[in-house]
Amino acid sequence: MKLTFAACLLASNFVSGTSQAQSLPPEQIKSILKLTKANWVAYRNYNGQQLVYFTHLESWKCGLTTVQYGLNDQPLNNNWPLAKCDEKQPNQVTKERPYLAFPLGHVKSIKLKLTFIDQTDSEIVEFKAP
Repeated sequence: MKLTFAACLLASNFVSGTSQAQSLPPEQIKSILKLTKANWVAYRNYNGQQLVYFTHLESWKCGLTTVQYGLNDQPLNNNWPLAKCDEKQPNQVTKERPYLAFPLGHVKSIKLKLTFIDQTDSEIVEFKAP
């Protein structure tokens, strides 16, 4: 979960105030997501399970229409159901469970492709489990 210094500054400038976040255009969200692609998912082993978190994407859901994923060399045939965008609190994570749970060691990698509001797709990015 590493952010470049520039990406941190960019993201902090956009979410530092509610009025800024409310007026953030989709193309800026797209830029932020491209700069922070190393953080699209995170892994955690907890309570005997392997958790794959989508929290970062939930934070920027107002700039996305679809998140497709595939586990362990499988095709991108799964969709992560993003919470509905709330324009008043666009970066708030409202999902009770912003993660997928698996048996320990089940997920070796996950591949993601995002579709942005402008209907363009991101590159496919693979995240290997630690």
